[in-house]
Amino acid sequence: MTIPAVFFLVFTIVYDPFGLVALLDMERGLFALNISILFAIILVLDSGLRTAFHFFKKAKNFTWAKYISWCIGEIILAAIFASLYISLISAGQYPYFDALFTICLPYISLILIFPYTILSLAFALAGANEAEDAKAAADESLIRFYDAYHKPKLVIAVKAILYIKADENYMSIWYSENGRPVKYSLRAPMNSIEESCTRHGLVRCQRSYFVNPEHVTILRKQQGWIFADLDMEGVPSIPVSKRYYDKLANLL
Repeated sequence: MTIPAVFFLVFTIVYDPFGLVALLDMERGLFALNISILFAIILVLDSGLRTAFHFFKKAKNFTWAKYISWCIGEIILAAIFASLYISLISAGQYPYFDALFTICLPYISLILIFPYTILSLAFALAGANEAEDAKAAADESLIRFYDAYHKPKLVIAVKAILYIKADENYMSIWYSENGRPVKYSLRAPMNSIEESCTRHGLVRCQRSYFVNPEHVTILRKQQGWIFADLDMEGVPSIPVSKRYYDKLANLL
């Protein structure tokens, strides 16, 4: 169910803007019917146009100006179809162009400006986030981490990362800051970052670990186990499985 249609229905019933309740009643007890039909018109149009919008947004570069024009177009189309209905149901009381220019277009525009302002702000915010994502993606010296809901949580220089450890539904990202190790906990599965880590040069060294080979000083064996020692004091040795040993060793 779309935001503009729901807002139009609730706002009209609760606040009776511009005397719409009496106008839609038409002195024949038609308010419930008319508001339901107008709600359905806006709902169907907005649903269809929003579906088309998401399609064209992916196919083309939608700017802020284009999005505002799209929203204005949605409002105008809603007013056009609503006027057709009002002119028919009013039995000649409101000719089509009177219904369009004196009722539907101004009233629908003034009511729907509120939800469309919210949608426009959301579009602008999404565009800003996409631009930031693209900028970070273009800069291979930075790596971006997202939570389980794909919300950006941490952007950091790849060279600062020491290692990443998985812990059930969380992961611990250890990185250096001002010469000391810092831990950042992120709610996300390890497999969600595998492609990004590999692309940025981090290496899986064990099922639950990624390590930055730039910080590995030595690989050592201890009682049948293999460990990677890192170049920062206070950081524990990282376990290395035999499966990943050769790949990591070749990078040192």
